[in-house]
Amino acid sequence: MDGGYEGGVVTPPASPPPALTLVTQRFAETNRGIVGFHLRRVFDVHAGFSKRHEELVMDGIYSDGAIVKVHVSSYTIDGKPADAATQATLVQSYEHPAPGAIFNVPFDPRYVEAYQYQSAGPQKIAFTSTLRDAAHGTGSFSFDGSGNVLSYTYQPNVLPPHASFGQVTDRRSEALPGYWAVVEETQQYKGSYGPFPGSGTVEITFSDFHRFTDLQSALRSLPSS
Repeated sequence: MDGGYEGGVVTPPASPPPALTLVTQRFAETNRGIVGFHLRRVFDVHAGFSKRHEELVMDGIYSDGAIVKVHVSSYTIDGKPADAATQATLVQSYEHPAPGAIFNVPFDPRYVEAYQYQSAGPQKIAFTSTLRDAAHGTGSFSFDGSGNVLSYTYQPNVLPPHASFGQVTDRRSEALPGYWAVVEETQQYKGSYGPFPGSGTVEITFSDFHRFTDLQSALRSLPSS
């Protein structure tokens, strides 16, 4: 966290709100385990006379909050099944995401050094990052009295191609006893494609969370590809 220089005096970096310690500890405690989930994603983009509509349904496995395996049940683009190469690319993006492709949430203790924080009201903290990639952004998150993050909204520092504005909102809840996870995500984008203004939305829901005692039993629960 950077400090400043004012009137010939070096100023120390601003201290994060005291509640941040509780929030990061609580996140680490409630993000553990091998957990299965069901996902549905709907993607729409419009620009001029062009449009694209995708629907994805799949099941997956988390290990301490990170996706390790997915199985696609249905993936359509403009009402037609995606071809094998497109589906394989999609699976790869979930199981082996490119560096910087996954947002580093600012309440994960592994990433706090990449952010600057300030209080934004009762049980709400604003954050920003100078790192210019899609894994970081500027926004805020709210939390309950126990330190569980309930929701967060941010604008990524790097946007998808053709986008000039983007905002992501995630809602979290206690998906299983002692296990908190994102259950809804909305992505909104605005920009242009050539001379045409455009916009895009992504709506994702997560459901049917269930625990496993070990990773191998979790992987066996997914249908064979």
